[in-house]
Amino acid sequence: MQKQMNKDAIRTIPLRSWDRQDPKAFGNGTLPGFTLLEVMVAMAILATAFAAVLRLHSDSMDMVIASRVKTRALELAQYKMTDLELAGLKNLGLQSGVFEDLAPDYEWEVSVEPAAVAPWSRVTVYVHNRQMKSGGVRLTSYMLSGPLKVEDIQ
Repeated sequence: MQKQMNKDAIRTIPLRSWDRQDPKAFGNGTLPGFTLLEVMVAMAILATAFAAVLRLHSDSMDMVIASRVKTRALELAQYKMTDLELAGLKNLGLQSGVFEDLAPDYEWEVSVEPAAVAPWSRVTVYVHNRQMKSGGVRLTSYMLSGPLKVEDIQ
């Protein structure tokens, strides 16, 4: 008797609440799910959010590249300034060139002008990447034009 009662109880319980045999499972007689309109609105919201995330990623990659270009230009400007300090100024005036093997995409310009105080010169090194519109670095320093004499100090 017990065994047969369990079988009857199992038959009367629908396996799914949206079973077509039980149209009142949700109270209004409809099947569960989303309407086409709800799905389209959800897809539009997701597409907008995804586009915003892609834009942020693209912008961050552009900033990383610009930062690398600017950092490399600064390193090369310091290199050129050190090269000028070691070689001496010797009335350079205005010169320009390319970092041949070191960084062929970067150009440099050196400007040497007399400073307000006689033995000093104002040296400006400008380095930029030829392929980028921005990312140039200008480095300015004051150097002695030649050896300093004791008479110049007094």
